[in-house]
Amino acid sequence: MRIKCEYCDRFIDDTDSVCPYCGGTNDKMQRSGTGVPKTVEELLAFCQAHHLPLEKMRFFIGEDYREPRAYGIYKDESGNFVVYKNKSDGSRAVRYTGSDEAYAVNEIYQKLKSEIANQRSHNPPPPGSGAGYPAGGRRRAPVRSHLAILILVIFFIAAAILSMGHSPRSGYYRYDDGYYYSQGDDWYYYYDDEWIPIFADEELEANYGDYYVGPYESGYGVDDFQDSGYYEESSFWDNSDWDSGDWDSGDWDSGGDWDSGWSDWDSDW
Repeated sequence: MRIKCEYCDRFIDDTDSVCPYCGGTNDKMQRSGTGVPKTVEELLAFCQAHHLPLEKMRFFIGEDYREPRAYGIYKDESGNFVVYKNKSDGSRAVRYTGSDEAYAVNEIYQKLKSEIANQRSHNPPPPGSGAGYPAGGRRRAPVRSHLAILILVIFFIAAAILSMGHSPRSGYYRYDDGYYYSQGDDWYYYYDDEWIPIFADEELEANYGDYYVGPYESGYGVDDFQDSGYYEESSFWDNSDWDSGDWDSGDWDSGGDWDSGWSDWDSDW
């Protein structure tokens, strides 16, 4: 995860003990977002609870897997946690090595989530799954009665009113010559042509209302956050489609395995 150096305002990895640009000390050591598993065991249990076929998805949790085309996390003999990617040529790119388990788990969790979003954006759901996703990856709204829709609208309006003043509204914020997105209790920053999770400055946290610019507009010059793998983190997993059993059907993409689909196996991560 990227954070802003308090001394030179450049973006650095939150695993850096000091800023590589100015040498300033990095005091922001929080590691994982709300709801993200914090241990390898928790992550494995999470995947099992959602019936995710990890081997088919080329993810190896708690395993030093050595074959090409794989993501994984494991604890080595020295007690460090290693997050890695085995590329298509069999070489290994190490994303993280260190003693911070929560950080390591968060790194592989975010990659797992982004790969699912990537596959889902390129492929319709398996036949007969009832998932209700078009090829673009978005869920079709179910048909409901007018009364049910009215009740839901009233509920969400009331919830929004009750929540005002307690946390930033979801949307785009312009701060310090950059664009941020708020979602729940989390902040994201558009950096190097992509959205990244970030710990917001105290000024933005305290006075977010002064920097709110509204919903997405192409004139912002950034990608729509709703197209990123981080959109709707809390609801991403919370639907029955993940538990339908069709993930194991072999029909999710043309080859049955994700390593024959849309993953970029030649990049470092």
